[in-house]
Amino acid sequence: MARRAARNSILTRLVLIPAAILAFGILAAVAATLAGARARIASEMASGFALGDHLIRYALDDLAAADPAAQKAATARLAEALAQVRHIRVAFVAPDAEAPGPAAAREAAGAPGWFTALLRPPEMAKSYPILVAGARRGEIVMKAEAADEAAEIWSGLVFLVALLGLLSLAIVSLIIMTARHTLRPLRQLVEGLDSLGRGEFAPLPDVEVAELAAIGAHFNRLSATLARSQADNRLLIDRLMSVQEAERKELARDLHDEFGASLFGIRAAASCIVEAASEKTVGPAQKREIVERARSVSALADAIQKQNYRILERIRPMVLRQMGLAEALRQLVETFRAQGHDIACAVEIAPVAAARRFDEEASLTAYRVAQEGLTNVARHSGATRARVVLDVAASPRGEEMRIAVEDDGEGPPPELRSGFGLLGMGERARKLDGRLVIGRSAFGGMRVEAFIPVERAEPPDHSPTPAEPNGAAAVHDDHNAQEASP
Repeated sequence: MARRAARNSILTRLVLIPAAILAFGILAAVAATLAGARARIASEMASGFALGDHLIRYALDDLAAADPAAQKAATARLAEALAQVRHIRVAFVAPDAEAPGPAAAREAAGAPGWFTALLRPPEMAKSYPILVAGARRGEIVMKAEAADEAAEIWSGLVFLVALLGLLSLAIVSLIIMTARHTLRPLRQLVEGLDSLGRGEFAPLPDVEVAELAAIGAHFNRLSATLARSQADNRLLIDRLMSVQEAERKELARDLHDEFGASLFGIRAAASCIVEAASEKTVGPAQKREIVERARSVSALADAIQKQNYRILERIRPMVLRQMGLAEALRQLVETFRAQGHDIACAVEIAPVAAARRFDEEASLTAYRVAQEGLTNVARHSGATRARVVLDVAASPRGEEMRIAVEDDGEGPPPELRSGFGLLGMGERARKLDGRLVIGRSAFGGMRVEAFIPVERAEPPDHSPTPAEPNGAAAVHDDHNAQEASP
């Protein structure tokens, strides 16, 4: 896996691909140079050979016509002139000397023999007899030489390869430096992702590469969002623990103050009843006392029942199970009005929502959203009227229950910071795969609405039962639908 990652590295690709192209370019330049080298050497050798041939012919004509004293000077001039001609080798052979063998190839400085042998064209050689007054005085042997031109080609090739190699090395070094500078934001992004995995939400520094600046900006926004989410989660956890502890304290206080006193009163009244009933003679006064004690026990039992209902209603509204979500919302609005708020509150329930049977979790979530929404209206909105809306609408994911709380107050601030109430409502909706939307209401104030997915309802059966007339059956079905709507 590590080798594969190395092969797929962007830096490796950015370096290897240009390096391969440059290496191919160097090889192409060498090949192009060598492709014309043999013809170049042959051309130079032919040129030098032709020049030497002319010089030797002219010199031999002069030798043949000159006197003995001038012959020596002409021979010296010929030797000096031939020494200046490149790419040939000239040898003077005496009349009685053996014929010269093949001359060894001269190697110019820096030109290896294999290179000269690789580029040497076909051998060119010619002999010229020296005739003086009709007598043969020896001969001049001229051969073409490729070593000089091969050395020039070799030195030029070495210089070309060195120059292109240095340029390629400089280009690859610049590519490496540029790639590392360009890919630095990616490394910072990887380090930032590792930090996110460890729960650290430090933002990235400003990215100087224009193409990667958007990635850095999105990462910083993501980091800030995650930091806020983590802070909100911690606040929710702290709030949950505080609420749980407050609920426990309140339950303990209610149980101690209300239930304890009522149960003590029941015990005392029951003892008095037992004591009065155990007397041998029970007169009218004792009977009245027994009746009063019994009524006291009944009143205490009623008080315990009311206190128990109040506690249960605070923990989990019983009206949801007994009468359904629609009636629970109506009672919630009535309770809100009865609390003395100077806010005109109304409830609007669509007929399709009033007739639906929602499951218990969806009903409880909608009820809590409405409850918390009205609490926020009373505490923070500064509104004069509010409205609770319950409806069912189709969505791409299926049917959704919509519960909304609207007011005509100040509306949402430009930068809304969710408090415990909004965070709690959002978490309740997300728990059921729903969502919470906050915006401006039709009244000009704030609108908090939750969309909760619900199962598609089956068409209700309005057919009358055999045991009841049509009207009675319809009333019975409506009542059951209302009770079963949580």
